[in-house]
Amino acid sequence: MSTSRRGLAAHFGPLELAILEVLWGGGEMDVAECVRRLRGDQAYTTVKTVMERLVVKGFLARRKEGRQYVYWPARPRAEVEQAVAAEQVRQLVDGFGDLAVANFVRAVREDADQLAQVRALLAEIEDDPR
Repeated sequence: MSTSRRGLAAHFGPLELAILEVLWGGGEMDVAECVRRLRGDQAYTTVKTVMERLVVKGFLARRKEGRQYVYWPARPRAEVEQAVAAEQVRQLVDGFGDLAVANFVRAVREDADQLAQVRALLAEIEDDPR
């Protein structure tokens, strides 16, 4: 995974993310409209295949209208970002345990705002009666 690919771009392929961006910005549309809004050289069949895969992965939803499907985002962008970030962190902690936690703390301690957020979250955990 390239270090220059950040956020959702590190999780999705370029065309997957471009399609999601079009749908997050434009609401419901069929494949042909999505191809038009992508303004690239993507073939209709390629975009259709990627949209179908995003349906299977749970990122797009669809319904049949006449002979074609209309697609829309299954979840808002913020929810997808949250889910992807949570999964990435879970994988790091599962794979590296204490090392992942220690390196996370080291990474945020130089940024006062991020450190304040971490402290606030830790305070919430301490206050949680579970």
